[in-house]
Amino acid sequence: MKRLAIILALPLLVAGGVARADRPLATGVGADSVISSGQLKPTPEMWFYDQAARQYRDPKMAVRAKAEFRNEQRMRRLESMKWFGMSNSRPQATSDPYHGDYSPRWVANPGYYPWRWGGIAQSR
Repeated sequence: MKRLAIILALPLLVAGGVARADRPLATGVGADSVISSGQLKPTPEMWFYDQAARQYRDPKMAVRAKAEFRNEQRMRRLESMKWFGMSNSRPQATSDPYHGDYSPRWVANPGYYPWRWGGIAQSR
């Protein structure tokens, strides 16, 4: 019976506490002085931060950044294709696709075929 009374009284005690959201009292030296934005002298670092924040929020700059990112990806794809000797403007292809490889490709075991490329073999 005592346990039941304690269990029933416990939520009342927890809910009975009053939570207050007052500002904490300022203590220490200069506690009553608050710096306003008019009293604050801007530094070069603050100017750069403000400019970066404005550019981040500007929709035109977001579109430009996305276009620059896509352009960089495209340039990297073209450079890698050039490194592998491939070109979409003039692809290598054979006139007889049934008795050989139609165009260069990656395969698991290239053997001695010049249009089959193999990756690095895994050593076990």
